[in-house]
Order: sequence, then structure tokens, then C-alpha cells
Amino acid sequence: MDIAATSGCSSRLDDVSSAVVRVHAYDHGQPFDHYSVNCIKLASLSIYCIESDPVTVCRRDEDILVDRVFDMLLHVQLEGTAEITQSGNRFVLGQNALAIVPGGIPYSVNYPEKDRKIILRIPHRVFHERVLGREVRDFGATIIDGSGLVPAVICLLKSLTLEQGGGLNEVEQYTLADSFLGLLGAVVRSRVKPPSQDSEKNHSARLCRILSYLEENFSDHELTPTKIAEANFISVRHLHGLFQQCGTTVSKWIWDRRLKAGREDLLDPAMSSLTICEIAYRRGFNDSAHFSRAFKERFGLSPGSLRIKGGATAERGCAAGLGRSSPRA
Repeated sequence: MDIAATSGCSSRLDDVSSAVVRVHAYDHGQPFDHYSVNCIKLASLSIYCIESDPVTVCRRDEDILVDRVFDMLLHVQLEGTAEITQSGNRFVLGQNALAIVPGGIPYSVNYPEKDRKIILRIPHRVFHERVLGREVRDFGATIIDGSGLVPAVICLLKSLTLEQGGGLNEVEQYTLADSFLGLLGAVVRSRVKPPSQDSEKNHSARLCRILSYLEENFSDHELTPTKIAEANFISVRHLHGLFQQCGTTVSKWIWDRRLKAGREDLLDPAMSSLTICEIAYRRGFNDSAHFSRAFKERFGLSPGSLRIKGGATAERGCAAGLGRSSPRA
């Protein structure tokens, strides 16, 4: 979608008001001659690259009631600054930093000069599941400076909007969106819940050891939190605490890792002779139907659709796979 208004100022402000989410736009008492936006879809995410003359946008209660959008909005300034106000908090976003603003709460953003920016729209459910790790947490407007992994997040967004041009197929979109949300989740969780300086080294070493063990054993049908804790000489309670601090759970990590491994197998030409049932079993699933449902919920398309879109040999049929003798859990 490209918008480049050519009629009056009122028409250009209308373009601003409907570009990302519903807002009310105000000019700054000077000619408002330029506003353009390019939208790129990345699976469930929407990325907007916007160039604009100075303008102020306000998202009001009535706007939220009309469009019913509660998505999270990630802002990155490529040029210029943004003055963001929400729930009585105000901060200035410059370049080399990012801000996350809940779209379901009224806010205002003032762009005092000509600017270029990227706005990433993340569905509310996806944000809480993939970025916050399903933790129940109030999340208000937040600015994150450009240290740590933030430059990697900004670089990836720039690459997508300025270089890739949205020319990714469906499989590439889901793969890249999944990686991006994981990266963003690491940034957000590390800033919201900073680790203690005294325990950070031991905590990280212990967690790395556990993750290394899980990487080698996640397909084990007998894998349980008790077995993991015993293998790593810690209590089950401590194991759950480590994963909770990372914004996830032991079971969710294992489930997610098995789904990702199944996706890799479905896209691997060397695995094209295996049925979906066989792939599900070799990755730790006892029920192919559960695997298929969880896979579609996680990645947005069924295992069979992914295999076809990825160019692998089409599924030979679950019934044929079940007809073979295979071990049961």
C-alpha cells in the first residue's frame, strides 16, 4: 500500500488518520504537503515505513471504540524525533532506540519536524504469547534505549522495509516473523525484569547448561521436568523458576522446540519420504492430530500446507503412516 496525497491538506490528514490505526491528526499550522506510507505484511505482523511533514496524532477513546484495535505498536525513528504521551507518561524517542505503545490505550504522538519512521503493528495476543511469554503483566508505553540487542531489532526492521520490499514467500514470512518476535522478546523481558548483578553469572551458566541438555533431549517421549531437574542437579521448583524468569515454562519451551524441529523436518527435502505422522513421532509427539493442531496454531498454517509451500514432496497420507509398525509411547 502506497499513499501519497496530492489534494488538499484535509485529505492528507485523512490519510494520516487511517494509515496504521484510527487516530485524529493535526497539522502544525504550516503547509502539510507530504505524507507517504508503505505497508509490508510479515505473517501476522504489519510493518509501516512512513515519511511525513510535522504532524501530531492522537488516539482517543472513541477511536478505539470504533476500530476495536488493541495491537501493540513498536516505533523506530529513522530521522527526526517523536514525543509520545500515554497515561500521564511522556518521553522523547530519538534515533537508535525503540518505543512500544499499547494501541488499546489512548495516546498522542507529536512529530515536531519532518521525519521518517517505522511502525510495527503486533497483534495483542501474539505480543503477550511470543514477546512477554504469556506472563500476566501490565505493559504501558515503554522506551528502550539502543543498547544490547536493540540495534539488531532496528537493523532487521530497516532491512525489511528498505531492502526486502516485502518480497518474501509465506514460509519465509512465518520463519522471519518467528525469529524477530523471539529477538524482540529477549529485549523486552531483559529490560522489564533486569537480572540481579550478584546472581546473573551463575544464573546464566545454569540456564545454558539446562538448555544444552534440552537441545539434545527435547524429542525424548519420556522427558519431564523431574527428569530434566535430576539430570542437572537442581530441584523441580528451581527449574520452573529459571524458566519463569525467562518469560516461559518448561513445558512450553519443549512443546515449542518440538514444533520448530517438526517444521524444519517438513521443509527438509531429505525428510520428504516421511509422513507427517512419522515426523510428529520422531520429534516427541505421540498424537499426530495434536501435532497438526498445535502446528497450525503456532505457525498459521497446517503441516501439509507448509510442506507443499516449501516445495517438499506432498504428504503421503497419515493413514499410510499409521499402517506401519511404529513404537508407541
